[in-house]
Amino acid sequence: MLKKRESIILVGAGVIGLLAAMRLAEAGFDVSIVDRQQAGQEASWAGGGILSPLYPWHYPPELLRLSFYSMSLHQALAVELKTLTGIDPQWSQSGLRIMAGESDRIPDEISHWAQQWRLNWLRLDGEGALENSLWCPEVAQVRNPRLLSALMARCRQLNVKFIEHTEVTGLRSSQGQLCGLETTQGFLPSAYVIVTAGAWTGKLLEKAGVHLEIYPVRGQMLLLQGQAGMLHSMIMRDHQYLVPRQDGLILAGSTSEIVQFDKSVTTEARQALWDFAHHYLPDLTSAHIIRQWSGLRPGSHESIPYIGPLPAWKGLYVAAGHFRYGLTNAPATAEILVSILTGETAPLDITPYLPATHHRENANPSPAS
Repeated sequence: MLKKRESIILVGAGVIGLLAAMRLAEAGFDVSIVDRQQAGQEASWAGGGILSPLYPWHYPPELLRLSFYSMSLHQALAVELKTLTGIDPQWSQSGLRIMAGESDRIPDEISHWAQQWRLNWLRLDGEGALENSLWCPEVAQVRNPRLLSALMARCRQLNVKFIEHTEVTGLRSSQGQLCGLETTQGFLPSAYVIVTAGAWTGKLLEKAGVHLEIYPVRGQMLLLQGQAGMLHSMIMRDHQYLVPRQDGLILAGSTSEIVQFDKSVTTEARQALWDFAHHYLPDLTSAHIIRQWSGLRPGSHESIPYIGPLPAWKGLYVAAGHFRYGLTNAPATAEILVSILTGETAPLDITPYLPATHHRENANPSPAS
């Protein structure tokens, strides 16, 4: 258990790092956050903002318990941030309609499965196979760039120190105790470091001789200029989705590609995402395409993240490997980190997420997960 005002450095200023920094600063710690680029500009910014596992029946209970708990925290977080910073993350319970597709069918037993998880899901049967769908009213969204802006503003209010455009090149220890970070801007002393570097986490920890199954998975997105009210809920079919924003912008996503750390975009993805969007929004034309981009998600086995201390290094912690669900699981992850560092009771059983006990069998990359 750490003492109040103890110095903690987080490596990686995505949604996990920012929210953890905010909660740790509120708990009384002296917090700094290091990022290799500008804060809040990687996968957390690039995603669609859907606050739920996609096709959740494919995932193990360990991931679902974390996600459903974390989903319950998001509305209050958005209200808190808007009140404290004036920046509205635009949390909205717009619901998600999952269309039966060619590669992802809706299971026959889905109603029973949903009841077990206390979900008020409704199966809608249409005339053709592709018209069958599943209505998920609890699923909300957040406008992730606004959430990141609000988190950064709140961190600054709490005197969190931002060290941007600074890459960590190594970790220094003495007799098993962490001493600090070697960086491109010099040595940063600290007895406590949390690595929240997303897809770059595995690569960074290799410098310390620590191997975690975290790998980059590229996701490409398309932004479309629609009109407010054109699409009332989120839509998903065969892992492609549409997310309507309050001002009429519509996000179309997403690919899932194992291409190492390549963040380039492709014409094939652009066409596939446009075809999907145009199928459901035929009033749009290609002139409504605003831009295309990509982000690198931190893939892990069954999307179960690593959260907690690394056994070989006293003072070194990790919170990464959330794959598509960093935004979804950020509030719960931050609570878990605070509980570990303060000795308070954790909000749920954290054993499945601890690096020392994390299930690592069959850890081959699986873009379809």
